[in-house]
Formats: sequence, C-alpha cells, structure tokens
Amino acid sequence: MVLRFDALAYLKISEKKEFLSMSIIKLLKIKLIIFLLHILPSVTSANPVSVKAAEWTNVENVKKCIEGACSTFKNIELSKNTIELGQDISVINLDTGSEIAAFQVKIIRYGRMVKMCWLGDTEGINEGTYLTVGGCKQK
Repeated sequence: MVLRFDALAYLKISEKKEFLSMSIIKLLKIKLIIFLLHILPSVTSANPVSVKAAEWTNVENVKKCIEGACSTFKNIELSKNTIELGQDISVINLDTGSEIAAFQVKIIRYGRMVKMCWLGDTEGINEGTYLTVGGCKQK
C-alpha cells in the first residue's frame, strides 16, 4: 500500500511539474507574440517610403555625385518648397550665389518618423544627386 501511494504521489507531482512547465512555455509564447505585435508597427513606420509629392519647411543639404566623386553642400536654397515627381528643381549655393544643380525629380522618399524627405535625380536610392529636406510631409 505504501509503495502504491508513493507512486501515485509521484505521478501527481510529475503532472504538476509538467503542467507548470507547459504554462510557462505558453506564457512566454504569448509574451513574445505581444512584443512582436507591439514592435512591428514602429519598424515599418521608420522605413522611408516612396511618395508622388511632398512639401517641406527647411532644407538640410544636397549631395551631388559625378562619376563617383560626391560633394555635399549645406548652405543652399531651393527653387521651390513643394514638388511632385517629374517636376524640375534647382539648387543655389548661398555662399557663392551660383547654381549647384538643376534636375528633374525622379524619386521622393518620405520618412514618417523623422519628417524628412529625400529627392533624387535617379530612381535609385542614394545615387546621383539628391536633396535632403526637413519638416517634410506627404502631399
């Protein structure tokens, strides 16, 4: 009788341990799912997206690349503060008063979280000549 009681007690303890370990695993899975659902929207909204039109309040810089040699200009002025794909824009160097670049905008990338846009003369990202503008919003 004592042996049989010990076996039953062992089975009950074993079942409780198994139940607890399964509960912990389920709880960890639920926490992981909640964490992933919480972090996913912020990751997707951080990535810049292509838009058809934009407007901005301040100009950050222009990066002009010719045959792999790139120059960045910060003290600049643009011919407009709103743009649509296919429109022309020109960049004036405020230090010299001369035109740095004039091009047709072929790509507009909009960063929602940073409120910045990148306007480029090629469809590739960070290729050719591109402008960085701040206070940007999708138009």
